[in-house]
Amino acid sequence: MGEIPFPRGVRDLMPNEAIARNEVMEKIEQVYRSFGFLPIYTPYMESLDVLKAKEVIGEENKLIFELKDQNNGLRYDHTVGLARYISMHNSMPLPFKRYAIGTVWRMDEPQRMRLREFAQADVDILGGDAIKANAEAIAAVCKAMDELGLDYTIRLNSRQTVDVFMERIGLKEQTQKIMRIMDKADKIGREGVSKELAAMGLKEDSIDQISAFVGVSGTNEERIKAINGMAGSEDACAEISGTLELLQKYAIKGKCIVDPSIVRGIDYYTGIVMETIDNTGVAGSTSICSGGRYDNLVSRFSESKLPGVGFSIGIDRVLDVMKFGDSKKRTYAKVFVAYIKEQNYNYALDVAMKLRSAGVEVDLNQASRNISNQLSYASSLGIPYSIVVGPKEQDAGKVKLRNMDTGDESEISVDEAIASISK
Repeated sequence: MGEIPFPRGVRDLMPNEAIARNEVMEKIEQVYRSFGFLPIYTPYMESLDVLKAKEVIGEENKLIFELKDQNNGLRYDHTVGLARYISMHNSMPLPFKRYAIGTVWRMDEPQRMRLREFAQADVDILGGDAIKANAEAIAAVCKAMDELGLDYTIRLNSRQTVDVFMERIGLKEQTQKIMRIMDKADKIGREGVSKELAAMGLKEDSIDQISAFVGVSGTNEERIKAINGMAGSEDACAEISGTLELLQKYAIKGKCIVDPSIVRGIDYYTGIVMETIDNTGVAGSTSICSGGRYDNLVSRFSESKLPGVGFSIGIDRVLDVMKFGDSKKRTYAKVFVAYIKEQNYNYALDVAMKLRSAGVEVDLNQASRNISNQLSYASSLGIPYSIVVGPKEQDAGKVKLRNMDTGDESEISVDEAIASISK
C-alpha cells in the first residue's frame, strides 16, 4: 500500500503526549471546579441555523465545518452551544457558572500553532454583575495557567471603549469592519492595518487617529487616561478599570496590560475582551487564552436577554508551549507484574487485581516472553516498580518487588508491596 492519507490540520499523539494532555486538562478542570463552575454537556455538532444565527460569529462563519447533506456543522467553539443550551434549559439558577473542556473544529488554514481540530477549556458566567463576573472568569483561567506553570501576559480591552472612540471620530457605522481589520494586527502588522483601512476608504486623518488609539503606551493608568481623552469620555474605560481593580484581589501571576488593539475577531463580543500571550516566545504572538463579554448572544436564540462573559484556554497551544512532546511519562502504571512460567499467570493476575483494588495502577504481562524481556519492557516504559512471581513466590503467597531505578529487591507479601509502592 502507498502512503496512507491523513487530514491536514489534525495530529496524532504518542502515549507520553496523550498523558501530558490529559494531565493538563485535569489540572485545569480542578481549578475551574475550585471556582464553583459546573459542567454541562453539549454535542459536537449543532444546527447550522444555530451556528450561523444572525451572523453570530460574523466573517468567521466561513470557518465552520458543515456536514454534507445535513443542516448541521461541527462546533466552532463552546460559547454558541452554551447560548443555545441556556435558551432551551432556562430554569438554571443565575448566575450560571459553567465550564467546558473539549474538542472544537475550524476550517482554518493549518499553520504553526493553528490546527483545524483542537481542544479548548472554557469558563463562562451567564448573568450577575458584569465587573464581578469579568474578574471571576478571568481569574479562573489565569489561576489554571498559574497551576500549569505558564509565564504569560494578559492584554485587556473593551469593545465598549472601542465603540465610544469610533463614535467620537465619526466611524460608528463602520466599527465592526474596522475592528475585524484591527484584529489582524499581529498577523499583518500596524502598517498592514493602515493599508487595509485605507483600502476601505478611510481618510488619512481617521487612520492616524485609529493608529494613535491602538498605539497608546505607558502604565495602565496612563493608557486609560489617554484612551479616555481620545474617546472624549471619562467613562470610556470604566469596564476595564473596574475589572482591573477587582483582579488585584485574586493575586494572579500574569501581568495585565491595557491594550486597545485587542478587539477579538468574533462579532458576538460586546464588552471586555482579552488575549493572553506566552512570555517564553514559543507561541510567538499567538494567544494561548482569550475571550470576552457577550451580552447579546443568548437573545439571538430566545426572547430574554442574558448577559454573559467567558474565556477559553487553548489546550493544544498550551501543550506546545510546555513542549509536551518531551514528556518522559509514557504510562500511568506504577508497577509491572511479571511471571516466570505460564502456570504462574493466574497467581500473577490475582496479585495484579489485588494491587488494582488498592488503587495502584498496574500493567500485567500479556505476552509469551522470558523474564528478562518482560523487565526490559517495563524499563522501556519507565515503570518505577516491577513484581516478579514464580513457583517459589506462588507457593509462599508472596511477591518479589523490585525498584526499577535502584535495582533493590525484596520478597514480601502483597500487602507489604502495596504499602511500599504507595509511599
